[in-house]
Amino acid sequence: MKRIFKILLGLLGAVIVLLVLAALVLPLVYDKEDLKAAIAQGVRDQTGRDLSIDGALDFSVFPWLALEVADLSLGNAEGFGEQPFAEIGEARIGVALMPLLRKQISVDEITLDGLQLNLAVDARGKNNWDDLAATEESGTAADTGPGLFSSKRVAGLNIRDANVDFHDRQAGAHYLLSGFSLRTGALGDDKPVPLELETLLEDVAAGTRTAIDMGATAAIDLEAERYVFDELDLLLTIQSADREQPVRIRAPQLSMDLANQTLQLDEYSVELAKLETRGALSARGILEDPVFDGSLSVAEFSPAELMRALQMEAPATADPQVLQRASITANLSGSGTQLTLSDLTMELDQSRFAGEMSIRNFDRPAIGFTLEVDEIDLDRYLEPAAEDSGSEEVAMPQQELRGQEVRGQLKAGKLRMAGLEFSDAEVGIAIRDGRLRLNPLTAGFYDGRYSGDIALDGSGALPVLSLDEKIDAITFQRLVADLVDNESLSGTAQGHVRLTGRGKSSNEVLESLQGDLALTLDEGALEGINIWHEIRRGMALYKGLPPPEPEPKRTVFSRMQVAADVADGVVTTRTLVGELPFLTVRGDGAIDLGQSRVDLGLVAEVRNAPELAADPLGSELGGRSLPFRISGPLENPKLSVDWEALLKSEATDMLLDKLGLGTKESGQETEEGGTEEAAPQDSLEETAKGALFDLLKGKDKDKDGGRP
Repeated sequence: MKRIFKILLGLLGAVIVLLVLAALVLPLVYDKEDLKAAIAQGVRDQTGRDLSIDGALDFSVFPWLALEVADLSLGNAEGFGEQPFAEIGEARIGVALMPLLRKQISVDEITLDGLQLNLAVDARGKNNWDDLAATEESGTAADTGPGLFSSKRVAGLNIRDANVDFHDRQAGAHYLLSGFSLRTGALGDDKPVPLELETLLEDVAAGTRTAIDMGATAAIDLEAERYVFDELDLLLTIQSADREQPVRIRAPQLSMDLANQTLQLDEYSVELAKLETRGALSARGILEDPVFDGSLSVAEFSPAELMRALQMEAPATADPQVLQRASITANLSGSGTQLTLSDLTMELDQSRFAGEMSIRNFDRPAIGFTLEVDEIDLDRYLEPAAEDSGSEEVAMPQQELRGQEVRGQLKAGKLRMAGLEFSDAEVGIAIRDGRLRLNPLTAGFYDGRYSGDIALDGSGALPVLSLDEKIDAITFQRLVADLVDNESLSGTAQGHVRLTGRGKSSNEVLESLQGDLALTLDEGALEGINIWHEIRRGMALYKGLPPPEPEPKRTVFSRMQVAADVADGVVTTRTLVGELPFLTVRGDGAIDLGQSRVDLGLVAEVRNAPELAADPLGSELGGRSLPFRISGPLENPKLSVDWEALLKSEATDMLLDKLGLGTKESGQETEEGGTEEAAPQDSLEETAKGALFDLLKGKDKDKDGGRP
């Protein structure tokens, strides 16, 4: 790029010098056609390319020695076809006659109209200007002498309606610069020069167009290749099929040193819609491999209003009051392929972020970040919940993950997500090749700790979700209150979940879950039901006794423990134990997560506690095992006595008593004063079955000695 710029400047300088000399000398010694031929031959000798002048070549003498030429065409490099490398519709230069008598050169405004420049790179990487570069660098190009602009005066430069076509077939890039106009003030007075520039830049491959309008006062040293632009005002208008978006850039001073490839902006401002950015920037290697660093500060703005101003649809959020306030400050550094924001501070609504962000490879961005936030409620920024959210399926992100690359770490003092509260949270995020992983995942969680490892693999035909989560010493009632808006279960909880599911929607994943889970609750209570009271009430109903007095609907327990396997979305218990006053609850059953239903069979084993002796119902219950069930929709299950199981148990006990086979506690004394072992359970059951058979047949055990 640097070579192209130097070539163009060199050619422009050479053309100006030749035109000045031609205006001074050639009219005295050549006729027009001879002059055309001489100029063409000179260009061929210097560049090896053909120059044709198909238009007029006119002279004037007073008060200006002036030369006007039209329809110039410079041939292309070998291998790039018949299309000219450059064409000029019309050029004019004049030199004041009277200053010549004082040995001074005063050049009138130089006009260049209708320039067409065609720059090309073929599929092998060869370009059509290298031969000109070789000529320029070898020093065989026309000598510009002591320097036209450093020692002479030019009234101005006026380039109108120029066009540049740059087509790089190797890189697949195609840019068009059309309608290029440049007008300057007087050059050569060692004073800043006002200039105005207009053009339209089109990226053909990307389909984007940007109008450029620039004004500045410039100090130009062509010999040293140094350019200083004061009071720079650059307006970029990004154009699309249905709208235009202006971006205005202002700077008190922009300094460029093309020889050393440096750029310096001590202060700048950028205005885009309702967004205003200020900062500073310095860059190196600007013509070949640019590297830059600087700072930026984005004044407070409303992200929602900015999106509307840019005619972008603002996302629907659960809380319509979010995305109303933001500001950013950061140091920046980067190159043509990456950008890093360091010492980043950002405010978003009520949250304050600090840290670092980076983007590598702008064509396929790889994003990295390390951020800390004081507090944030992510639920406020999610889509609003659907009216019938209970039946709504959520599509698993799959295409959204593909082609993304993200690696970062977020620390949050307070974090609210999915209705749950976390403190001192640390979240590691990695996305690559269609796979998402959240690890490490740790936080303070309802007075205890949470840790997890969550992965979503979207690289295959079906997304696969994996969960490995643990909780320890959490206040369970607060968790349940936030999770399902219910405070019916309390205690100190610890447990784990290890599950894997696959599917394109949340329901499919739920119905395919495999794995295991466990939960232990210590020193807690179940609100809304008094299990001991319900058991006593059931016994009163069974015995035909008056129901017990109402008691608070609360069941306290010292421990509840659940361990279960999960297969195809159904949770099947391995262990289900609850330690309550006077009784131990054991059971088993299943919870169908896909159908959201529960069916648990439980047995309450009542202990022979001394406190039960004074309670008529309690004394009846001592030593008994009472079955009951929990069943129904998972969000509203019902607890009921299992009368069928209870009646079977009672019938069995009555038969055993009638047969004189009532169970005796191990080690009970016999009439002879010895002890006997309790009858094996299997033997008792077989005897009971036989007795029941006899009763159903109408037989009496005493008549014929029992069943054969």
